[in-house]
Amino acid sequence: MKRPLLVDQRENGKGDYWVVIRGGNRSVSFTSEMYVSRSNAIRAAKKHIADIDPVPVAFSYWTGDRMPRPSADGMSYSLDRTLVTERIR
Repeated sequence: MKRPLLVDQRENGKGDYWVVIRGGNRSVSFTSEMYVSRSNAIRAAKKHIADIDPVPVAFSYWTGDRMPRPSADGMSYSLDRTLVTERIR
């Protein structure tokens, strides 16, 4: 079975979002432009995935809030984010 392309939506703490595409050997082959929102980065990634049909893809992206939230102990912060991975084709 052919290894899938790995498409990852990434972000930093400054509000920048982008997409990285890696080959089956995990080497980076493409880094997108910066987007001002997570939804724009995810939308661009999904459009690119549709354009490269029928290549199998594993698409990982973040959902949830990127702002720090106080933890239960009140002494530290945690991010209320979840990493989602979709297997496409």
